[in-house]
Amino acid sequence: MTLKDVKLTTFQNGEKQASAKGKLLFTHFGVSGPTVLNMSKEIGELLKYGEVMIKLDLFPKTDLGALRKELQELLTSESNKKLKNVLNKLIPAALVSAILEIADISGETANHSVSSESRKKLTALMKAVPLHVSGLLGADKAIVASGGVALEEVNFKTMQSRLIPNLYLVGDLLNIDRPSGGYSLQLCWTTGFVAGNGIL
Repeated sequence: MTLKDVKLTTFQNGEKQASAKGKLLFTHFGVSGPTVLNMSKEIGELLKYGEVMIKLDLFPKTDLGALRKELQELLTSESNKKLKNVLNKLIPAALVSAILEIADISGETANHSVSSESRKKLTALMKAVPLHVSGLLGADKAIVASGGVALEEVNFKTMQSRLIPNLYLVGDLLNIDRPSGGYSLQLCWTTGFVAGNGIL
C-alpha cells in the first residue's frame, strides 16, 4: 500500500529528531519508499544509541482541529453505520483495522455512539501513527546515496581523476549525497555526458 502525501517524524528518547514529507510504501517487511529511504541513513545512526520511533502523520496539511471536525461530520452523516465501515472515507481501508486496534476502539461501535474521547483519540492517532523501528534491511538491500571518491580529486570539466591520468569518475563513484527519487540517475547521466565529451 502506498501513501502519497504523508509526513514522517523520527523520535528518540521522546525527542524529535527529523521530519520529512512525501511517499510511504507499506511492504511485507516494513516501510519503504522515497521518504523512508531518504531518512534511513540518519535512522541508522540513531539506532546506534537506542530505540527509534517514527510517527506517521496521515494528514500533514490538516491541523488537529480541522481533522476532528472532518471526522465528526463523517460520523454524523453516517450515524447509523458502524465505525469500521466508514473510517475508510478518511484513511485507506487497509489501515482502518490497525488504527482502531492501536486506538483500542471497537470498529463495531455505531457512529452515533462514538464518544468525544474516542474521536479525540482517533484524530490524534491519525496525526501520529506510531511505527517502531526494529532495524534497517542491511547492506545487501541498501541503495547508494553517499560515499565515494572525494570531489576534490576530480576535475569536473572533464570528470578525469586529478590523481590518475585517463581515469574518469562518474555517477555513484562520486561522494555526492543525494536524495532518492531519480537523483542518482541524473548524476550518472550528467557526469557521464561530461566525461564522454571530454574523451571525444
